[in-house]
Amino acid sequence: MHALERRFGTRGLRVVSVTKHGEDEEEKARVAEVAKKHALTAPIFLDVDGAWSKASGLGYAPSFLVVGRDGKAAYRFAGKLTEGTEDYEQLASAIERSLGGG
Repeated sequence: MHALERRFGTRGLRVVSVTKHGEDEEEKARVAEVAKKHALTAPIFLDVDGAWSKASGLGYAPSFLVVGRDGKAAYRFAGKLTEGTEDYEQLASAIERSLGGG
């Protein structure tokens, strides 16, 4: 996600993390600890009951959802992403299209 933020952040990409954890103070503290450990700068939405994830069609962790400027889902991917892989490049292409660049 850091690489995508560096690549597209100045063009309008906004990253929001979503987690099902955070039901109690201990889980919230763990979420904050993980965010700090991985230098996550994106806001984290606590989807404790899973309602947002279900409505978005996301069910696996990690999952990625690209939402276009029109507010509609433009791309979904479930699984780990590594910079330079085909899956990563497909996600980057979806972001590019959603930002109006291709």
